[in-house]
Amino acid sequence: MSKNARVQEILSTVQKIKDSKLSVTDYFKQNEVPFSRAQYYNYCKTLKKYGEEGLKDKRINGNNTKLSQRIKDYILTIVDENPALSSAQLQANIFDKFNTTISKTALNCFRASESLTKITINISEYQPQKSGGGEIFTFLVFYTNIIDIITKTITQRLDQIRQTESLTQTKSFEPDHPEVRDHGKFTREYNQQEDVRCNRFKSIDEKIPLKNLLSMNIFLKSEKTISRYNLALLCLPLVTSNGKSSRVNRAKGNDLKYLSGYNYKDAALDKYLRELKYLKISDQLIIETAKFWMDFWRDGQKEETYFVCYYIDGNTKPLWSSNRCYKGKATMLGRVMNCLENVFIHDGKGHPLYFQTFHGHADLGKHALNMVTKLTQMLDNPSAHIQVNRIIVFDAGGNGVKTLRGFANSDEYYITILDENQTKDRKFKHLQLETRYKYGTADLVDCKIELVDSSEENYIYESRAVIVNWDNNRKAVIVTDVPRELLGESEIVKKYFDRWPMQEKIFRDEKSGVNIHRIVGYGKKIESYDKMDERHRKICETITKLKLKLKIPLMEIDAIEAKLTDLYQTERPLREKSIIVKGKRILSEADAVNLQECESKINKCIRQINKIKKEYKNDFDKFKKSLNEEKRLRDKDKVYRIDTELDQIMTCFKMSFVNLCSFFLNECFDGEKFELLTLMESIFQLNGSASVSNDRKIIDLEMNPKEPILMDKLYKGLQILNMMPVYDLDGRLIEFK
Repeated sequence: MSKNARVQEILSTVQKIKDSKLSVTDYFKQNEVPFSRAQYYNYCKTLKKYGEEGLKDKRINGNNTKLSQRIKDYILTIVDENPALSSAQLQANIFDKFNTTISKTALNCFRASESLTKITINISEYQPQKSGGGEIFTFLVFYTNIIDIITKTITQRLDQIRQTESLTQTKSFEPDHPEVRDHGKFTREYNQQEDVRCNRFKSIDEKIPLKNLLSMNIFLKSEKTISRYNLALLCLPLVTSNGKSSRVNRAKGNDLKYLSGYNYKDAALDKYLRELKYLKISDQLIIETAKFWMDFWRDGQKEETYFVCYYIDGNTKPLWSSNRCYKGKATMLGRVMNCLENVFIHDGKGHPLYFQTFHGHADLGKHALNMVTKLTQMLDNPSAHIQVNRIIVFDAGGNGVKTLRGFANSDEYYITILDENQTKDRKFKHLQLETRYKYGTADLVDCKIELVDSSEENYIYESRAVIVNWDNNRKAVIVTDVPRELLGESEIVKKYFDRWPMQEKIFRDEKSGVNIHRIVGYGKKIESYDKMDERHRKICETITKLKLKLKIPLMEIDAIEAKLTDLYQTERPLREKSIIVKGKRILSEADAVNLQECESKINKCIRQINKIKKEYKNDFDKFKKSLNEEKRLRDKDKVYRIDTELDQIMTCFKMSFVNLCSFFLNECFDGEKFELLTLMESIFQLNGSASVSNDRKIIDLEMNPKEPILMDKLYKGLQILNMMPVYDLDGRLIEFK
């Protein structure tokens, strides 16, 4: 086919498709077309951009030009003189010399055959690049080496999976060839199929056995590339408004180019996160980052005393799903709904160290001691520091007597506060003399308190308590098992109320700054809800017993209700004959009399039913309540369990982000407190530029004239950072100008 004939055929076919009343998809299904549907859109785009000229075949213009001996000799000579000459420059020189266009592919093949590879000459001059305040954060990432810990954890998991049998089994899967995709895979129509849509949100545990692990790109990535991805994920709060990778495609997301060294798009980060999810790495990532930050803060502060406090708090994240999932009270919204809950452990300075994610409501009292015990067993190294006593501090949400009793056989102490309904005066005994609070305006009374365990009948738990009578007439009661010989009442009260400045306020800022309160992607797995099934079984047994007990009155009521059914059928035609005028029923005299008699009989039957129920009032009330409860619990023996894998992975990165910000404030601002959003908006989002060479990167930040005091503090902080020798992923020394 000639060139012109080919172009004319394409033009006529494209015009026929446009003129057809059928959609593009239907046209291709019903007609023979010399090219594919995808190619049709390419032709339309080409015609719009270049016109008919863009359809002409230009492959013969240079691509088939063979290298003559003269050109080969010229290439050998010029490349020998300048080994750093690129193929593009060489192509231009050949065109100027011989008026011939040689393709870059042909030039590269010839250079490879003659070993004329390009030699890169180090350029000592600095090249300008865009930069900004976010480079302070990446500086801290490289200084603390947290990026190495995360990357090492992932690479170790990859090596572990490579050696497992599950990976060898995946080798039997058929490769996904392009010709297979042409028959329906990975197209919009394929993704809209019902089975595909149903499988998309399945639990990760159900997907992994069917996953071809060898097909995941993460197994082909180098350690340096994985580090770049991890650095981009650490920087997400800086370049997005909500910590989601979907915001990376917005204008601010372009800052990733200088923060991580590559301008990742949403699709790339999303795919990387999904592959991390298939690795089931979240638990190990939590452990390794927790160990790192525990050692980091302990070695850096060196303020360890005889007592170390761990503050525990929960964060409920609402889950917007129409399916039944485990529920809890979402405090942000103030109502019970589908949710996940993170339980965090902070150290005495408010730094988040460790966390776990639970489905629905997480009972702090039930999980607090187990979490701390697990944390200390896995991560603590007694030989590295002096032996200390740990105090677990938690709020009234976990002060159940069953929980407090659990500390009896534990090495940890506890401090918590009681609710108002637990502080009746008659529960106190052995009251000591009133003393003044050393750290505030209150009077303290050391005493003992008796608490009853609601889960075990007649069990009385005795504990030490401190009554706090504030000068503003408010009252609080602190409960602890720390002996009076170790800590006085003032120290007990102070360690509890340090929650606010040390942990609760900081934690509140963290949640808003890095969006910890948002759920990150999930899958669903339906499972039996044994607790609800047991409750339904018990309520059904109660209903059966009540039916036996009320057998006779129920039979009498059934007989009366049968009469009522007949009366209702008689009443309805009479009502339908009537006309309502100005709120009054208009009816013939005979029909009005019949309707009145019918209504009297109905009311009489209703009074008889009420009389029977009144004789057995308590049983009928319980029967009615049980029936309503049974209806509520019906078909609730199944519930969806939400995957927490991806959410825990992202929370690890966000938790490290918070610790890095705390380290920055400690080192450069003498421990001054900033809200996380203020730190990000006033410092990390500063504009600037960088001068980059092969061995050095000098960052020049543009100071904000509207905040002169903060800029002066930042200038001093940057001088401190310049005293720390830090290198980026490309081995360049980082300095701030």
